[in-house]
Amino acid sequence: MSDAPMLSVEGVSKTFYPGTVNERRALCDVGLQLAEGDFVTIIGSNGAGKSTLLNVIAGSLSVDSGSVVVDQRDVTRLREHRRATWLARVFQDPSAGTAPHLSIEENLAIAYNRGKPLTLGLGLTRARRAIFREQLATLEQGLEDRMSHRVGLLSGGQRQALSLLMASFTHPKLLLLDEHTAALDPERAELVLRLTAQMVADQHLTAMMVTHNMDHALRLGNRLVMMHEGRIIHTLEAKDKPTATVADLLEWFSQERGGMTDRTMLA
Repeated sequence: MSDAPMLSVEGVSKTFYPGTVNERRALCDVGLQLAEGDFVTIIGSNGAGKSTLLNVIAGSLSVDSGSVVVDQRDVTRLREHRRATWLARVFQDPSAGTAPHLSIEENLAIAYNRGKPLTLGLGLTRARRAIFREQLATLEQGLEDRMSHRVGLLSGGQRQALSLLMASFTHPKLLLLDEHTAALDPERAELVLRLTAQMVADQHLTAMMVTHNMDHALRLGNRLVMMHEGRIIHTLEAKDKPTATVADLLEWFSQERGGMTDRTMLA
């Protein structure tokens, strides 16, 4: 294992609508490093810069200054589709990560071929279908018996579980999870969170998960980052995270806001 970080974000700043009355500083000189196998949860109030940071890392937003390095490759100026070789993402909207008009097995074939040379077909061989069936069974949704069904017919929880499986298929260098359980009911959210933790651990993935849920942020991952107004204001490392509580998170956030405590800001 290399000593170099899997992800290095250095001095990243991003301002929306610069020079106008709507100017907003979304990221302010943000620096963050993830070692291989780190699973970092990111929490903060609305507008803290959490999703903007993920968008910058994914390449869907350019930076004003700073750099993004993935597995020792400087990807700062690469467009989003070029970064897809090394990065995978699961979005908040269950419909965003799949093609609803295609079948489950066709979606899986697209994910399986990500980053590989383009071919005329999806390569849905008997052997590959067997792999897909085995992987789908791990989702505990019965999707292994519905592989020819259109994805648009699935529930939100089923689609999000499928999106998670598709994102992990190619063993990405970095898995980005952008509030990927926020649109689900509590029961489905718990299932997807359990699958997330299991996949990250089993495949030794390096992952970042943005969430508004303080309990989820504390339960999952080995590190935690708190953001506020475009900055990282507190970091919990692996040795301290297991003993941290929701009350601790509220206290740190309250201190940053000058003693003003409002649980809904982080709920």
